[in-house]
Amino acid sequence: MNTDWMNEEASNLFDQYDDYLEERLGYTPLIENLKESLGPNISVLDYGCGGGKVSRRLIARGIKTVTGVDISQTMVDKASSNINRGNSSYHQITTDVLNFNDNTFDAAICCYVFITNSEKSDLLKIAKEIHRTLKPGGILYVLDTNPDSVGIKFSSFMSGDLNKKYSDGETKPVYLELPDGRIFKILDTHWHKDTYYNILNEAGFKTIELFEHSDADASKDTEGLRYYPPFAMFKATKF
Repeated sequence: MNTDWMNEEASNLFDQYDDYLEERLGYTPLIENLKESLGPNISVLDYGCGGGKVSRRLIARGIKTVTGVDISQTMVDKASSNINRGNSSYHQITTDVLNFNDNTFDAAICCYVFITNSEKSDLLKIAKEIHRTLKPGGILYVLDTNPDSVGIKFSSFMSGDLNKKYSDGETKPVYLELPDGRIFKILDTHWHKDTYYNILNEAGFKTIELFEHSDADASKDTEGLRYYPPFAMFKATKF
């Protein structure tokens, strides 16, 4: 069973995690690609916004409007209470259907959400609902840990155990290093890259691109970061 993100303790521990690696090789490339593709004067849906870490980055880098949604009311409250939230709003997801009209958003992001869902049917519901709320020409970015970098010890986390091959849909441990040195173990779902392509295609997205960023000049991080991209980013466009 995957980690229950409705649990307040789990949500609070995750909020303590230092996501500088995600910032450098995940969020920054995503935001740069988003702005290059659509410009800053856009509305963005942050599906699975958590405490608003990525939403705040979007606002700080000039995105006009961000709307965050999450299943955890605790995380929604955290995101809403942040003094730097800018032109953003946050809402709890209570049903499979989002409370937004068709063709509402210019873009959507879905960061580390697919791996928290253990059923392909749930992934498809999420992707279809995001597709519905995007305007024609809208872009969805799905950012997750890279399924090809299992067992690689990065500076702040390790996804899966070394030398173990995971089947599509199998539960795998992820070890997050907290600032105080403690290891916070969570359970995610391992999805092969083909699953992302298939789900996004079935949801109605027609152009899907994959981006993977490693750091050949890494000095602070382990050797793994030099040769293995820790994250996979899928860019899907609605037509």
